Order: sequence, then C-alpha cells, then structure tokens
Amino acid sequence: MPYFKLQIKQVLKSKFTWISLLAILLGCFYFWLKNYNSRYINPRIIEAKENIALEKKNVRYYQKQLQKANLTKTTRRKIELDLAENKSSMKEFKTLIKAIQTNKWQQAYQIIIKQEKYNLADAKRNNASKDNILAIESNIQKLQYLARNNLPEENEHYSVKGGFFILEMMQEVLPPLAVLTIIFILIKLYSSGFYERMRLENLLPQKKHLLIEFGTGSLIGFGYFLAAFLLLFIIPSIFFGTGNFKYPMMGIDAVAKRNIFIPMYQLFCPTLILELFSFMFIASVVLLFVQVFKNRLLALFISALILVGGMVLPQYVVAARNFAQFIPMSYFFSLQPVDGMFGISNAYVFADETKLVTYPQVNFTNGMLVLALGIIILLFLNYFIAQKAQKGRKTK
Repeated sequence: MPYFKLQIKQVLKSKFTWISLLAILLGCFYFWLKNYNSRYINPRIIEAKENIALEKKNVRYYQKQLQKANLTKTTRRKIELDLAENKSSMKEFKTLIKAIQTNKWQQAYQIIIKQEKYNLADAKRNNASKDNILAIESNIQKLQYLARNNLPEENEHYSVKGGFFILEMMQEVLPPLAVLTIIFILIKLYSSGFYERMRLENLLPQKKHLLIEFGTGSLIGFGYFLAAFLLLFIIPSIFFGTGNFKYPMMGIDAVAKRNIFIPMYQLFCPTLILELFSFMFIASVVLLFVQVFKNRLLALFISALILVGGMVLPQYVVAARNFAQFIPMSYFFSLQPVDGMFGISNAYVFADETKLVTYPQVNFTNGMLVLALGIIILLFLNYFIAQKAQKGRKTK
C-alpha cells in the first residue's frame, strides 16, 4: 500500500493539518471556557433563591394582614393557613439549596419532584397547552431516572465535563469545521498528480486504484475528525471527568413531538458511524470534482459550496427541511438525526412560534441509506470518468 502510506505521510507532515486542528480545538475550547466561567451557576439554586425571596414578601404581607383588627374568624384562619404554607415552602427551598450544595441528591430530588408534580397539577387545572404539560411530565421522568440511578443533576448544555462537552460541540460546532478542513486536505491530495490537465493516477488500473484513493481519503477525513473528537473529549475529562455515561441527555421524539431522554452512552456509537459514512461521501465528492474540473481552486470552491452549503441550508432555511432527508449533507451533523434534534434550534414556524416543528424523516436509518447510496453512485461516476480519461489519453 505505497499510495496509502505516502498520502498519510503527506498529511502528517503538512503544517496545515496541525494548524487547522489547533484552530478547531481553540474555537471549540472558546465555548468550553464560557462553560468554565459559569460552572458554579446552578439553575435550581437560582430558582430556589428567587422563590425564597418571593415567599419572604408573602410572609411579610400575611403578617401585616393578621395585625388588622376587623378580620373575621374565617378570614383570619385562611390567612394563617396561607402564612403557614409560605413559611413551609420557604423552609423547603432552603433545604433544597443545602441538599444540592452538599450533594445530597436523593433528598434534593424528593423536593424537586414534589414541586414539579405540583406544577403539573397546576398546569392541568389551568388548561395549559399539551406541549407544556408534556414538557413537565418529561422532566419528572428524567428526575425520577436520576433519583433511581443516584446520579447528580448536571447542566448538560453548559458543562465542562468531557462527555457533555463533546456532545455539545457535535450538535452544531465541530462538524462544519471538520468538513471544511477535510475538503482542503483532500483537494490537495487528489489534485497533486496532474500533468497537462491529466491525472497521472488515471493511468493506473482503476478498479484497484480508485478504491485505494477513496479509502485513503475516507480514512484521512474520518481520522482527522476522530482526532479532534477525542481531544475535545479527553482534555476536559482530565480536569473535570467524563460525566456519567448513564446520564439522560435530552432529545426529541420527532414523531410524537415531545422531549425524550437518552442515556449518553447510546449516542456515541451511531453518531460516529454516521460521521464515518459522511466522510466517505465527502471523499467521493471531492475526488469527483477534482477529476471533472482538473483545477484545484475550482474544485475547492465547488466542493465547499455544495458540501458545506448543503450542511447549512437545512439548518437555517425552513423550506429546505421538507426534502432534507434526501440531502446527504443533512446527516453531516450526525448527532442531530440520532437524538432527534435536527432543525430544532431554528424549527419554529414563523406564523406560529408556539408550534414546534420536527423532522422525523431525518433519522439514523435514512442517513445510512442516503449516504451509502450516494457513495455507491459517486464511486461509479468516479470510475467512469477515470476510465474515459484513460481511454482518451491512449487514443491520442
């Protein structure tokens, strides 16, 4: 495998490889630094303190009401009951804060679940929307899962721990940076053997060499991504731990349009498999454009426009999501089809911002089918173009 070894050596010796990898890491760790600066902010404690302040106002108000001389016995009794309830709630919130600060999570969950059940009952009494009720019910299920498994509650979207952080980066940040970089690297590799607008590689027997080129590009692309992925996971883990792999990460049941919670360890494998197929697709696309245009800059421009543009289009253009399941680039954000969060960050219909729009057709299974079919078609096109170029060269 001299070709494979030669290309690997070129990639490893290239300054661009290491500079781009460092740039990606620094870009991602900017978000980690923001998480680090807010790591001591606990939303539960903030909410509890706000509730304590509110209860104190209510206590002062009811105490003043009790000082009035013209109260009826019934009114006085009602005020006394309200006052006792407010004092009890204030004491409960103080207990919750102390339990969280001392990592007594079983005690904390009892209080939190009790409050959430009260909120659920209140929402049903007030005829709240179905979405609000489902959200509260899902949250109660998550809290009960955490309590059963004795797991501390994490702020998973602003965590400094390795597992939480890499999944946060996989949602929107790491994939486009890695794809853009790999396009540059593969363009350089695939276009290095031109002579008078003829790829010297096309003079070789194509059945074997095409697969070697494709396999080399796929492994380089996925290997580069995997290096960034592991570094973004390992470095935070060294300082703050990985996070518990059983922790329930929030996802979306795209069919039922409700929150679900997926154990962290169930997300990694399908996400990486989709990413592997994504880089196989990218390698085949770049190789095709290099053969067709025979010009490095033009191939680079078209590859970046189609591949990166195809990633971004369904994320921000709502109309494109109606056929997003047929766009291979939709699956480059490989975590989103796995956890059901495809398009969720911008998935509100402008005419009705309370209606959550989901895209169940953009899922792991469809992603595997679309990417695999795309790879097969592109390999046939690459083979056809190489054979045609080879025959044209021989007849001259």
